[in-house]
Amino acid sequence: MDQMQVLVVTSDYPPEVGGMAEYSDAWCRELADQGFDVSVINQTSSPATEGRNPAIPSETVTWPQSPRLFPLYAYQTLKTALELKKPDFVFAHTWIGWAPALSYLKGKMQGLKYVVSAHGAEIIGPAQSTYYRFLMKTGLKGADLILPVSQFTAEHVSQLGISKERIRVVGNGVDIQKYNSTTPSPELLRKYKLENCQILLTVGGLVERKGHDVVIRALAKIKDDYPKLRYLICGGWALDSSRESYLRNLIKKLKLEDRVIFTGFVNDDVLPEIYNLADIFIMTGKVVPEKGWVEGFGISYLEAAACGVPIIATPSGGSREAITDENSLVVPPDDVSSTAEAIGKLLDDRDQLDNMSRAGIDWAKTNSWPNRVHMGTKIFKELINE
Repeated sequence: MDQMQVLVVTSDYPPEVGGMAEYSDAWCRELADQGFDVSVINQTSSPATEGRNPAIPSETVTWPQSPRLFPLYAYQTLKTALELKKPDFVFAHTWIGWAPALSYLKGKMQGLKYVVSAHGAEIIGPAQSTYYRFLMKTGLKGADLILPVSQFTAEHVSQLGISKERIRVVGNGVDIQKYNSTTPSPELLRKYKLENCQILLTVGGLVERKGHDVVIRALAKIKDDYPKLRYLICGGWALDSSRESYLRNLIKKLKLEDRVIFTGFVNDDVLPEIYNLADIFIMTGKVVPEKGWVEGFGISYLEAAACGVPIIATPSGGSREAITDENSLVVPPDDVSSTAEAIGKLLDDRDQLDNMSRAGIDWAKTNSWPNRVHMGTKIFKELINE
């Protein structure tokens, strides 16, 4: 069989940052490594100027900031690309814009096949709007396959009336060559004034669903028992929803200015070193129903696991599928007391921390990006050979 050609269309791609950009970059890299001819179109409203270089270069299209018109812009972009590239199938890493346009084009272009990823927030949030729910259902119902990143997300896709035979869960993965356990960087320990400290770490955008405020309040409860405990908050990207001001005011109110450190934006190549500073990775995620915000999976849990960092998490959204009972403790969302108790339990038990560290590394290996994408390539080959 000739090399299979796939056109990937996405709205998050390096040098942009965040879990969605990591997802798109990893899939494109691994598809190419596994023998696919990959071309990429990345839609953006404001191209990023810093961040890592993608594995596969993309064509970037800039659309006006008018989400209601995204399907029209996507149609124009796709029509030109499909006539030129003639791929075996299109892989849309988000339904927004792309999927409704693909559904319309499928009715006009014989043989067009397309697959759509489903993550979490972009499914649950738009479902609350009559207009966007209609667009989403149109795009997903026309797809040959939908690939949710978790069973949690798959259930929400199914609730839109999508046949379960066309829903195939392929979870997120982790780059185990990049993320692995090493000794903490002395330079970073000095930079953040963390020498001889016990370190909690959260990595992710400063958005409400990540639960930074719960960790801060838990730290306030146990700060006297653990005078060397510090909380490192890594990340700043949050579109227009950053909670940094709120979090800093909370820290000031609780008199934790010397205990909580914000790194701000961190270059991608430094991120593994950030994880390796931590004694515990903690992300007490929660659903924000009125905004449709939820953690569909949580790539950062796998990155922490790959670096051998024990985890404290909540069973929010699809996050339970990113961890195991062996490498994590699970606490209820928005439960400050349970969170504080879990932190203390791990800090007081070095043997448990070590066991969780080893279990996390093993778990990450089974969820490497090559393994995850290999699941997808088998599905794609079945689709094309139908």
